[in-house]
Amino acid sequence: MPDQAVDLSEFFKLARPKKPPCRVGFAITQLKPAERTQLNAALATDSGIINAGAIREWLRLRGQDVSNSAILSHRQGSCTCHDS
Repeated sequence: MPDQAVDLSEFFKLARPKKPPCRVGFAITQLKPAERTQLNAALATDSGIINAGAIREWLRLRGQDVSNSAILSHRQGSCTCHDS
């Protein structure tokens, strides 16, 4: 019986350990529910209206140190929070 290659890529993808959230995702878990709602709304707002610097400062005032680049990656969906 010849060996046939079996595609197991879907199993490998599902078996991968989940990566921890990015700095923004972690900060979200540390906020009060009302603040989480505010931050998620700010992140979803166009960056021309609410820029990364404003979000960074807002988080800093709440004890969270997050870089502008982490905020940009989170907004673009290219961080570990959105790893699929």
